[in-house]
Amino acid sequence: MMRKFFVTVFAANRRALLNLGDYHLDLFQATAKASENDEFTIEGLLTLAEIERLVEGGYRVLVEAESSKRARATQEVTGFPEWMQAMGEERGEEESAAPPAGYLTVAGIESSLQYLSSSYPSICQAIQLPEQTWEKRTSRAIKIANGSDGNRPGILLIGGVHARELVNPDLLLSFALKLCQAYKAGTGLQFGKKSYDASTIQEIVNKLDLFIFPLVNPDGRAFVQSPTGDPMWRKNRNPNPGQSRLGVDLNRNFDFLWSSGIGTSSNPRDDIFKGNAAFSEPEIRNVRYLLDTYKNITTMLDIHSYSELVMYPWGDDENQTNNPIMNFYNSVYDGLRGKVGDANYKEYIPLADLNWFTTTCNRVRDAIKTVRGRVYKIQPSVGLYPTTATSDDYAYSRHFIDASKHKVLAGVIETGKEFQPPYSEALNIIAEISAGLIEFCLASITVVEATPEVVLERT
Repeated sequence: MMRKFFVTVFAANRRALLNLGDYHLDLFQATAKASENDEFTIEGLLTLAEIERLVEGGYRVLVEAESSKRARATQEVTGFPEWMQAMGEERGEEESAAPPAGYLTVAGIESSLQYLSSSYPSICQAIQLPEQTWEKRTSRAIKIANGSDGNRPGILLIGGVHARELVNPDLLLSFALKLCQAYKAGTGLQFGKKSYDASTIQEIVNKLDLFIFPLVNPDGRAFVQSPTGDPMWRKNRNPNPGQSRLGVDLNRNFDFLWSSGIGTSSNPRDDIFKGNAAFSEPEIRNVRYLLDTYKNITTMLDIHSYSELVMYPWGDDENQTNNPIMNFYNSVYDGLRGKVGDANYKEYIPLADLNWFTTTCNRVRDAIKTVRGRVYKIQPSVGLYPTTATSDDYAYSRHFIDASKHKVLAGVIETGKEFQPPYSEALNIIAEISAGLIEFCLASITVVEATPEVVLERT
């Protein structure tokens, strides 16, 4: 296994930052920012050869630390019984003070989903997804709702798309468990300094269909947590027959400007390899299945790590609200997208949608801050470094080209400040993001009335 290092790359200007896309490196898009001396920086995980290439190309690279083969991914791993006990479900309140030992295993996540559906059958239903992974694992989601009115708004929450981002599947399962517990007991929820009363919990479960798919990429997580695996593995475990490197970056495999090459790679050796075709990967087809099958889904969040961000579309270019002809579906603009900061192209977003996104993101951010004071930044997904074929842009783009599909107002939360924080810090992240998810649920109750449909035309 090649040695890899966490680094900060310094780009002399915006153009140099965007040109990093030509290197097809494992750069953490959400970390891109302007520095005080007019440079731009972005963090990443690179080999020595990749660092050398960047230096030869005129970039400064600060090496922060070597990626350890014995990371928390393999050191802090716990099974379902211990995790459930620590969450307070199977012990008395006084005994439940001890935190879980570590991150849930893949088997533990599966057991948690089965436990939720069997323990709260009146409000929690297991959904077996149709596509097995490359390593023949079966994936499941759950639906939390009181009643079966398919006309009310639905929310889709997904996590674990990138294998090394261990916090987020645990986060979504904890959120689901606490929601079910509070609803059944007729109580509220407390997350640090942020509290919600019982009526709020009842409103969410009674008025929404909440779909949770906590672990999109189980093969990748299993490899990350294996003592013989790679704790910083990003992709799935597609064998890529005939190629020298495994895996596809699942968040570059959705059918949104997949062919554009913006923020993606066609080389299986790269960590941002987009696959051989849009939706080539079974894990991503499972996400599409949920969107296609449960047509009342009108909002979505994909939970990632890291950067402490709350983001909304678009990711391919900057937003504009005035010219609907200038849009991702219009081939006239092919080749002009993905150049942040120029005047040649900006992605159309209806003003009503933009207003909903910014208002809702503010609610989510404020709730997160209340829990323990962490201030997440709100920004469009593009930030300073564009990407395509991602989950949020795909989900949001569907209705623009097919009027039969509901609009799905989709966003992303980038949790925390590292991929695998100590589990004591992971629990803090779980608490603060859970408060943000409550706000997202509440904002989603009336989303159908708030945002009219818009269908784009090609010129």
